[in-house]
Amino acid sequence: MQRQRFLILLLGAVLLTGCASSKMSVTTNPQMPAQTVSRLAIAPGSGVLGEAIAVELFNSGITVVDANEASTIIGRAGLREFELTSSQGYSVLREAGIEAVLAAKSVDAADGTPESASVRITSTSSGEVLAGITWQNGWGGQRGSIADRTMRKNLSDAAREISGEIMKRIRGTR
Repeated sequence: MQRQRFLILLLGAVLLTGCASSKMSVTTNPQMPAQTVSRLAIAPGSGVLGEAIAVELFNSGITVVDANEASTIIGRAGLREFELTSSQGYSVLREAGIEAVLAAKSVDAADGTPESASVRITSTSSGEVLAGITWQNGWGGQRGSIADRTMRKNLSDAAREISGEIMKRIRGTR
């Protein structure tokens, strides 16, 4: 009985040390005062992760302008899509009542779950980065194992986790 208990504890310790939950690194500019954002645009090229984060931000009360509409606003001013994150692009967006731009990039695994992501929120009034977030998915043992599937977050979970950190930065509560 004592030996079984020891083996169970040993197995549990091995499983726990062989697993890791998702990790997030968040940077903000401490010199810049917190800016409250109520309306933001998604930058073109932010992909499904950017759209998923946008849905979560919308659910939290932020007005979200999707990437297509942001491109249309920029296009009406005679700018190209890639100029959205230029000083001219920020000026055009600011005139349209957009306070910040969210740009997201992600690397996805073969099964469609996100592996890692970087997200940046930029103020349209100053061009300063309000928040920068890097996110890494969790893992547990061999890819596809039960432990691995338990530790990994799907797209919705990742977006919810990232948007929670964004909300802390754009609601002025750092």
